[in-house]
Amino acid sequence: MRKTSNSFSKQNSQQPKVFRGGEKKVMKKSLLSLALAGSMLSALAVPAFAATPSDVVGKPVQSAVEQLTALGIVQGYADGTFKPDNTITRAELAKIVIVATGNESSANLMANTAPAFKDVKKGAWYTGYINAAAAKGFIQGYNGNFRPNDTIKFEEVVAILVRALGYQDKHLSGSWPYNVLLQADEVGLFEGVDAANGTNATRGVVAELTSNTLDKQLVAYDADGNLGYLLVDTDGDGKGDAAKLFISKLGAFEPANVLTAGALNSSGQISLGGKSVATAKEFFVTGGKKLSELLGHTVSVLKNKNGEVIAVTDAQVAGKIVNASTDVSTITLGSTTPAVPANLTFKVNNGAATYTATADVKIYVNSVEQALPYTFTNDQDVQLLLNSKGNVQAILVSNWKSNNVFKEVVSYSTYSRIIGKDGYSVKVDANTAITLDGKAATLADLKENDVLNFVVNGDGLALQVVATRNVVTGKLQAVGRDNDNNPTYTVNGTTYSQVGAQISALTASNIGTEYAFNLNKDGKVVFYSSTAAVAASNYAVILDVDNTTKYSIIDNGMVSDKVYNKVVYYSLKDNTKVTAFTKDGDYAKNTLVPLKTDSDGRLTLVSAADKAADNTLTVDTVTALTGAAVTAVDSSKVTAGTTYRLDSSTVYLKFGVNTTTPSDSTVAAGTAADVTKGASIAVRSSDTGVAQYVIVLGSGSVDQLAQAQGLFISKSYTATTTNAADNVYTINLKVNGETKSFKVDATTYNATYAANDLVTLTDAATGAGAGDGKYDGKAIVNTPATGVTITDISGKKFTVAGAANPFVATAATQIYIKKTDGTIEVSNFTDVLVAADNYGTAPGKYEVTVTGTGTSYNGNDEAGVILITAH
Repeated sequence: MRKTSNSFSKQNSQQPKVFRGGEKKVMKKSLLSLALAGSMLSALAVPAFAATPSDVVGKPVQSAVEQLTALGIVQGYADGTFKPDNTITRAELAKIVIVATGNESSANLMANTAPAFKDVKKGAWYTGYINAAAAKGFIQGYNGNFRPNDTIKFEEVVAILVRALGYQDKHLSGSWPYNVLLQADEVGLFEGVDAANGTNATRGVVAELTSNTLDKQLVAYDADGNLGYLLVDTDGDGKGDAAKLFISKLGAFEPANVLTAGALNSSGQISLGGKSVATAKEFFVTGGKKLSELLGHTVSVLKNKNGEVIAVTDAQVAGKIVNASTDVSTITLGSTTPAVPANLTFKVNNGAATYTATADVKIYVNSVEQALPYTFTNDQDVQLLLNSKGNVQAILVSNWKSNNVFKEVVSYSTYSRIIGKDGYSVKVDANTAITLDGKAATLADLKENDVLNFVVNGDGLALQVVATRNVVTGKLQAVGRDNDNNPTYTVNGTTYSQVGAQISALTASNIGTEYAFNLNKDGKVVFYSSTAAVAASNYAVILDVDNTTKYSIIDNGMVSDKVYNKVVYYSLKDNTKVTAFTKDGDYAKNTLVPLKTDSDGRLTLVSAADKAADNTLTVDTVTALTGAAVTAVDSSKVTAGTTYRLDSSTVYLKFGVNTTTPSDSTVAAGTAADVTKGASIAVRSSDTGVAQYVIVLGSGSVDQLAQAQGLFISKSYTATTTNAADNVYTINLKVNGETKSFKVDATTYNATYAANDLVTLTDAATGAGAGDGKYDGKAIVNTPATGVTITDISGKKFTVAGAANPFVATAATQIYIKKTDGTIEVSNFTDVLVAADNYGTAPGKYEVTVTGTGTSYNGNDEAGVILITAH
């Protein structure tokens, strides 16, 4: 049944008449119930897309296996495979045909019945199936034996399925096996099947033959041997009015419907012909397709006996899919009076083609249905989906977000997010169609720096992700501009234009450097990266600068007519001291600068003036190596005027300044242990406050209790004397999932606390309480935010409604979730992402309470404790 056909259009002696008054068919429809899943952060439990056996994916047999699996007729193996090339036994086929015809209950009743064949054991797994198949007349034996474990021939499988349709060998023309083969061919059982008479049948071939049988009409003979169709009563008038199909006891088959939504709704329903229909708990979109790819297509639909959709298959003929360009003057569709569109005929491709829309034509922009009347813009790329008569049943418009560069994937419980290099993120789920270089792919197939194009619906979910992996590597030979003023790069003799705003343009100073250029599907550069292994360390500490004496140097054997400044620097990349010359007068001693050269190989810095002259340039940041005293430091951050984040990428240096002879200043590798309270340091940091370089200039030390944060658990005190001043007051907090005790003063102890309050304890630096080993200040945060927005998933940066600054979660941030039963567990930032996507107080929603540490990273407040509350 994988493709619709008019199998009974031909007439011959074996074509049936119509027998009326068959059994009455009652379709029971039930909506899928909604329930909360048991995970910490769960979405509503809507139907899931069923898993396809791994070894049939992309093969011709895939749709057949998926349909039969959905109906429960066949099943795969525990390892997730189907093994379509394995042969099948006669006993296994008996089970398949009995289950497919809806007679499994009969087989169960006959499991302990005396076998009809001498070699069939009573009580074996297959006994009931063989007995039922023999009783129904589907199978025959050999001289009283069935040979259950023998392989079965192709023609024997065909004969059993033809008999299951109601045909009888004695009434078929010709001798065995051609009588059954001819009848099978007549009704369309061989469509798409690649097998030959006389060969052993495989699991794949049996699946294809059985699938092709599902939508075939059952027949029967009258007392005179006349053949007729069986009908069912669908309208309750006691008369047969619809064909009774092979599938009728398991469900129903609808050969032609239009998919009118590209995803299931929140109740797990599928939209067919504009109506919402329940789906089974697990169902298939067959053939490796996604619902998002079939929007507006004609599809065939399999339903179970409860009327729930269990499988949909693309039935849109390739020739009925037309890609066109709109003509704005003629493609306005629809009218408000009457409700049905009045102007159904329109032209496309500058008048080259004319089409007529159906009265119920659907128009979708990024899968969102548009109200009629709807007017297209001129020269808009659209896809026209035609019905069998050639009329337009749907028009698809896709607005692409192009030239995104892939960075990573963050996985949630029911979906994932693709994160781009520029911080852009888009949701993807099981319904997102992903291709890589034109072939079907998965999220796991994507690699960093792949170029991605998205089609995103109104809910921020990607319907399609088209990835391109085309990388050109080589030394930059030349730079320039094309006719559209886009930067151009010549590599390996070929010139490429750069598009998009993912990265700044390369300049002449980069010529000679080797890069990997990532191209989009049109062969244009979207992203590039240096192939040098230590590009991040390409910085220099400027030790001395002579801007007063002008130097002339010998260049290519001749004295240059240009004058230069002398610079002595320490290269962090090469760990060497270098004397160089530069035309640039912007260098200053005791600074940390990017180590760059111009087209002449001389040192250069890009200044604001350079940027004003060429806006494609990026101004180089110069870090002055002037000291600031460290007032607080731990493994994750350091405060020296400003607070900076420390991580595994932070580079530590010790800079010894020689004020008498600056060129004799020293630079040596340092460690985190060199950064102590009172030490003098200079820091170069990233936008989110991560310290890239910490340069230690001096050392020192002070004492103060480190700030403590956590969830309130309890408090207690101990009195050892009659003097209240000697009492020991303790507050217990949950810190990183463990209970920790902190000594506090009486005032802090006597404050009011509630279970799971977000508490911050601080120690006075001066005054009466300074240095007494007790925390004497506290702050409590109890009010949830009214909304959380993630602005940089990679940097764990988010905004909270009402907060003055954005927050960043660091390695020191504690994250907890309070579940609906009141228990609290340690959580992670992924759950913060989920909460942000499902924010609210309704059941199944989440709220977030945040308290900061008081530390700021380049204007971003560090989140100390995050509490997620599930409702």
